[in-house]
Amino acid sequence: MFDAISGQGGIVSLMMGDGLMAIFGAPLPLPDHCESAVRAAQEMIEMVELFDVERVAANKPPIKIGIGIASGEMVAGYTGTNQRATYTCIGDTVNRAARLETHTKVAQRAILIDGDTRAGLSGQIEVDALGSVVMKGISAPVDVFAIG
Repeated sequence: MFDAISGQGGIVSLMMGDGLMAIFGAPLPLPDHCESAVRAAQEMIEMVELFDVERVAANKPPIKIGIGIASGEMVAGYTGTNQRATYTCIGDTVNRAARLETHTKVAQRAILIDGDTRAGLSGQIEVDALGSVVMKGISAPVDVFAIG
């Protein structure tokens, strides 16, 4: 996952349990951050699918992941102490990405993006509109799109 993210110009900001948060466009600007985030997500799904071939051949259940991508303003910077500092992001955009990731289970789609991310993509990535969804902790409905 780290290789897919860093290969597209992103950084892994946080690991929590079996999940992670990646950032594209901070701390250094990344002009095509929406496209880069989606490409990294596609690579991660491909990696898991390849890994699943081996798991299924060994009579193990496949692993499924969900990825939520949101674009917009957030507060980014270092948090912590002089002994242990971490670069992270907070704000509504981060919360929206987390809710999109959770919604992948309901939508039964591996990669979900919001309208702001959709607006930042070129026409080369296949996108399916899934409509607006009310999400916990988010004041307005979120326009949800699935990749591929």
